[in-house]
Amino acid sequence: MSGHGSNRRTLATPKTHFCLELVGIGLLALLTGCGSTAPQGETVWPPQDFVLEVEWSSGGPPAQAQTKRFTVDASGVCVYSKSASPVIDPVSRAALPVFETMCAYRMRLECTRLLARKLHLRGIATLEPQQGAVDDVDAPAIRLRHGAFGPPRIYTAVGQAHGTFVRVLHVVNSFLPSSESFWLPGMAGDSEPEHLADVPAPLAGAGAALAWHEERLALVGDRTGPLLEAFALACRVGDRARSEQLLSRWEASVYVAASQTAPFGDGPRLQPEMLRRMLP
Repeated sequence: MSGHGSNRRTLATPKTHFCLELVGIGLLALLTGCGSTAPQGETVWPPQDFVLEVEWSSGGPPAQAQTKRFTVDASGVCVYSKSASPVIDPVSRAALPVFETMCAYRMRLECTRLLARKLHLRGIATLEPQQGAVDDVDAPAIRLRHGAFGPPRIYTAVGQAHGTFVRVLHVVNSFLPSSESFWLPGMAGDSEPEHLADVPAPLAGAGAALAWHEERLALVGDRTGPLLEAFALACRVGDRARSEQLLSRWEASVYVAASQTAPFGDGPRLQPEMLRRMLP
């Protein structure tokens, strides 16, 4: 996310033969304005249901928790975002990350294919659901949500990572902006070479991030996760009217979706009164 309007450029000199397309502030401009690459032979990769979500949390007291998140699906649209501090319900202590530092970019089809295949080859489907000290709320943790050729599954490492989990994280890190990574103590092994060049660096700005999320919602419709992210940003910028509007839309989407918690569907169930107490 950089600049203003719908500015877009295609990189000519990626580190490999894979390239990507960048978007300014609007995801809508990216999805409607970007061309696609020509098919490169018969392939099932990436499957239409491909999705990857990676989230790192620092652990510790909720009010001090830091969070990083990376999401990508079969369209190749990547969002990398960071939260330095959440908004908190003072009663329940429920916390929502405020992803006010972020970047968005769309990978070419062949690069999305590479990511999906590498995750498969590194054994992501063979991961155990949990590893590490899963009950240690003060330890850093990484959660993966991955889907391909079937319903998404969730994998969690708390405190440390080893084996296949580490190999999967090395793959993920090779598709992130330079100098950004997901890491836990105990990670070893060789890192993957970077597969993208000139990925936009995450930029800080709650107002710009909120505008981006609202454009995203206009494109994909009201979904509980994006609505919660926009709500937290609206609270951070102090816009009560916008926060209340987003809260109402979230409540409606929850009833339609039979309720959902953020971001991975576990933990304390969010209730509307919790979010109302977060209002600026």
